[in-house]
Amino acid sequence: MKGYVGDGDLLLNLSIDISSSDLIRFCAERGALYVDTSIEPWPGVFDNPMLALRQRTSYALRAKVTDLAVELGADSPTAVVDHGANPGLVSHFVKRALLDLDRIIRNGNAKPATREEWANLARDLRITTIQISERDTQASPRPKRQGEFVNTWSIDGFVDELMQPAELSFGTFEKRRPRGAREHRPGSATLYLERPGACTFARSWVPSIGAFQGMLVTHDEVFSIADYLSVRGPGGLLYRPSVMFVYHPCDDAMLSALELEGRGWMLQPSCRRLGMDIVEGMDELGVLLAGHERNAYWYGSQLTIQEARRHVAHANATTVQVTAGAVAAVLWAIRNPRRGVVEPEEMDFEDCLETAGPYLGRMAGEFTEWTPLNGRGKYFPEKLDVQSPWQLQNIRSRQWHGE
Repeated sequence: MKGYVGDGDLLLNLSIDISSSDLIRFCAERGALYVDTSIEPWPGVFDNPMLALRQRTSYALRAKVTDLAVELGADSPTAVVDHGANPGLVSHFVKRALLDLDRIIRNGNAKPATREEWANLARDLRITTIQISERDTQASPRPKRQGEFVNTWSIDGFVDELMQPAELSFGTFEKRRPRGAREHRPGSATLYLERPGACTFARSWVPSIGAFQGMLVTHDEVFSIADYLSVRGPGGLLYRPSVMFVYHPCDDAMLSALELEGRGWMLQPSCRRLGMDIVEGMDELGVLLAGHERNAYWYGSQLTIQEARRHVAHANATTVQVTAGAVAAVLWAIRNPRRGVVEPEEMDFEDCLETAGPYLGRMAGEFTEWTPLNGRGKYFPEKLDVQSPWQLQNIRSRQWHGE
């Protein structure tokens, strides 16, 4: 690559199995800008049983990049990491949702300009839980077959995520840590579970269909959003929201994930990415901010397959959302060429949403009275905290290890 990347160039990394940290260093040494949509390692990490669980986590990969950011310095060539749809645009959705809540609940006109001001706003609004909440309803008339993995985006990338340990950030309001959960670093308030995200389920909500059950898939934004909104004092954390990604992929992908687990994590012999064969549905991707006086507020993108194709004829809603985030990151990096390694929370959210917005379909903001307690304990006994609906204890679904 030395002959292709030089001073003033920009490297857009949309690959898997190529080390993001090595590419960032490579670009910095050559004066080039860098953008990616996820932090990736070299092959042999996610599917390597010889590595400890913590070495296969997204937290460990992100830590390498944040350490590199310190080493390179804030004035090095800009390297934007984790800026697709999620991670990426969802961090800007959180900021927009916080301003909406401030305006609606407090009749406020907050204009946070620093990390500390955003964190104080979230604390003052009493946000206890933030879910990245995604439901993909895109469908093809051709059903998934036995021995086939079907998805609306990179199958290799999705399988990597499914096989990683489930991860989340653990908020200061939580009363009970899940059994089998391990803290990445003492005091980090970030957890990984001794089980894969593919078989760790949680409850969430989106406007179009209401409540749903999804997989607790690992993603870097669950750490970066929580870190950005944390308030610290001399004795440690004073405020931190719980942050998690609850994902229900398209129905064929969910069936594929169940089959993958049943096959002992051996990928199906046939793979199919849905594209022109999609006939209906949308990717509904947003953030659910909960625990405040109006209970919960969802803000995000509702992009139908029909509108996605008006922008890119051969794409689907999922890929258009990710591409919109990547394009926004590229333009921001060009306008801000000496900002060092940056995560989405450190960028101008209004600028990024202005770029990506025209491609995201309907941007919806809706309140809901739904909580994870709805419909619970009616037919079978459950360990629930009815006094605090948004406890992780209530959000979890099915049986988590050791519970």
